[in-house]
Amino acid sequence: MSEKLEKARMKVTKADEQIVPLLVKRLAAVGEIGRIKQEEGIEIKDSGREEKVLEKVGEWAGHENAEYVKQIYREIMAQACRFQQNQKEEIK
Repeated sequence: MSEKLEKARMKVTKADEQIVPLLVKRLAAVGEIGRIKQEEGIEIKDSGREEKVLEKVGEWAGHENAEYVKQIYREIMAQACRFQQNQKEEIK
């Protein structure tokens, strides 16, 4: 492997080192939201909220990266719903 490729991959690793703790923090917030939804009898999936999130992250990502970032967030939100569903089933 070339030194140039290794350096480029290190940039990805450094970004991952920042992203993963933020994803864990996001999951903690998702868990809290899930508990509140369950207490209040609110459905887990909120399509309106998801569309707002996608719109916002698309803006933050900029035109060139918007679709890629939005696709990543679709998966993040799908996993958040899955997390909340598992949490709901554990409480039963």
